[in-house]
Amino acid sequence: MVFAACGYRAPMHSTVVTEDPARFTQVREEYRPLAAMLSSDTGLDPTEGNSLSMLPDAQEYFDLLTSELRGAKKSIYLDFYRIRMDSLGRAVADILKEQAACGLDVRIVVDNIEAKKGDREVFAEIRQAGGIAEIYPSILTALRDHRKIAIVDDRTAYTGGRNIQQKYLQWQDCNIRLQGPCVADLGQAYNEDQRRAAPALEPVSFEPAAPRIQSDSPEGSALQGLKIYSGKTVQIVPDTAGDRKLPIRNLYEWSIGNSGRYFYLSNPYAPPPASIARAMEDAARRGVDVRWIVPAINDEPVEKWIDEAMYPEYLKAGVRIFEWQEGRFHTKQFVTDDYLTVIGSANMDNLSLFMNSEVMVAVYDSQLATDMRDAFLSDCEVKCREVTLDEVRRWSVFRRLWNWFARVMAGPWL
Repeated sequence: MVFAACGYRAPMHSTVVTEDPARFTQVREEYRPLAAMLSSDTGLDPTEGNSLSMLPDAQEYFDLLTSELRGAKKSIYLDFYRIRMDSLGRAVADILKEQAACGLDVRIVVDNIEAKKGDREVFAEIRQAGGIAEIYPSILTALRDHRKIAIVDDRTAYTGGRNIQQKYLQWQDCNIRLQGPCVADLGQAYNEDQRRAAPALEPVSFEPAAPRIQSDSPEGSALQGLKIYSGKTVQIVPDTAGDRKLPIRNLYEWSIGNSGRYFYLSNPYAPPPASIARAMEDAARRGVDVRWIVPAINDEPVEKWIDEAMYPEYLKAGVRIFEWQEGRFHTKQFVTDDYLTVIGSANMDNLSLFMNSEVMVAVYDSQLATDMRDAFLSDCEVKCREVTLDEVRRWSVFRRLWNWFARVMAGPWL
């Protein structure tokens, strides 16, 4: 993954902010420049009156998603990096076939490289049932569709880090469920990928929904026990493959560079571009509590080796590193200063930030942010192990040389 990410592009300061920050009155004043920058990059303003729920539990997420798909009355739109036809993917595919046969507008977009032979055979079955299944034209390991989007009946949407595959039931990750005006903005991201996969296909028309006072339940009790945050301000941040405006990278850099008290990051794949690494180190040096949860065991070993090669720089600057101890870790999320929470599909590497189609959700809200802060700190204490500079200095010569070699090999892309 790392070595495919050639192409270090324009720095953040080249972004031309065409929007007046003062008009974003739904956002706290110090965050209005961020809202204006993202609006200039993407054309999408923050929307008010959204309902949302965080879904860190995999079983809860997949149960709720499949319940939503079964209860759909009008349409289902899926845009996923991977829909693998194991037991979970088959169960979802069976629902899609049934709904397509009943006359619902069922559409799927999946990444070309990740669509294996068995997956494509099932996609053909969905087409035979009346649905649409298109392949996103990714090239080798770059310019890929890495988004994970589900939109049901134009009223409810899901996004985050999980693909539709059985193994994600065991991996630590997080998704977000959305209702309200922001669903139409996420629909624009879906239409971008559908247009690349099938230019002749008519785009979906997403009408902005009215602000939501509370969240609808797909099957009465399906949301029982799920914490719902209502009346929230949300900004959708899509980044299309090859987009030179780099909105997601700008989102990371601005949020780190303007953090005042803390910046808590969960992200499994690195290394970040040099500018983001510097921003994290600079923030820590000026007294910001910067913490990063990373996997103890990475399913992409080369990225783990490069991460470890960069640990000394982070630790010397004051960045605190916590390794997740309970299996695979796949969450892409951050929270800062009790106000901004961001979750989505983008990794902290050049592929995600420069080359792939990704989407993030920025929530401007103190209630959600403080809850996410508390959950992050609990994870650091209970489910992670902190890596110290003394420990790193005691690593064997072989380990340090191996990590150094991996970093040197990736050097042109850092």
